[in-house]
Amino acid sequence: MKKIMTFVVLCFLVVTQSVAAHTMTEKNLYEDMDPAADNAQEILLLNSLGLLGYNGQDMKLSQDDNLSRMEFAAWVADFFQLEADNFEQRANASLQEDYVSSLQGDITYQEINIALFHKALELDSPDATLTKAQYIDFIFEHLNDDMGGHTLAQMGGFIAGPTGVIEDVKTADGTAILVISGKDYPLSGHPRVSATSDKAEDWLGSTVELSYLTTATSGHGHHDGGHDNHHDEQESNEEAAALHYIQLQQTESNAVEEESTKNGWLIPTIIIALLAVLALVFLKRKS
Repeated sequence: MKKIMTFVVLCFLVVTQSVAAHTMTEKNLYEDMDPAADNAQEILLLNSLGLLGYNGQDMKLSQDDNLSRMEFAAWVADFFQLEADNFEQRANASLQEDYVSSLQGDITYQEINIALFHKALELDSPDATLTKAQYIDFIFEHLNDDMGGHTLAQMGGFIAGPTGVIEDVKTADGTAILVISGKDYPLSGHPRVSATSDKAEDWLGSTVELSYLTTATSGHGHHDGGHDNHHDEQESNEEAAALHYIQLQQTESNAVEEESTKNGWLIPTIIIALLAVLALVFLKRKS
């Protein structure tokens, strides 16, 4: 029996190897996230930009809960790529850099304004705390605000990417490359894609309506300076940029594709079951 189980596990790994990917979509980003929710794309986008992360305990977002200073601090550390190994270290790194004044209690609008927007926003209730759902709406609303020549996304090392039809999907050195308007765009190591499938080959012919590029050499400035030349640095590194967020246009064919994706595990499951039966028969005959 032990041999059979080992064989089945190996078969499972082989069959599902092509299915498993580093690509994140609305379906696998958070355990408690509804992929069809009105703000699902906003969540995926903000997560891709490093402005929305995890709580250090599980894969749940818990949108109705208030956003704590601890959690916000950890997210800010990810956004500015502060050096840290775990959730607590990231939060403390933000505290050391004065992105937050404390790790106790819940974050306020004004504290977010100070940490991310250089105090540029005029707020109706600056001292009010907010839920994670309200934070998502708030950040998304001001994502492209001009703050002296740069936006929030550019502060994090991201620039607007290409839009248009995906004309071809290629692979080089294990990296998927999308061809849009005749130009090659490699995917980043862990891209976020708003699509019905997490497989790049399934996106062929689809239309990209929004995307963001990230560069490996992009700097991450602090709120006491370092942002003035950020846009120029990103533009100069655009040739080396990789697609990190892709939002595909939703069509009727996408709905058909989604239904197909839901059933995508049916064939691998049948194959595994058949292999298990054959292994059982083989081992019985051998004994």
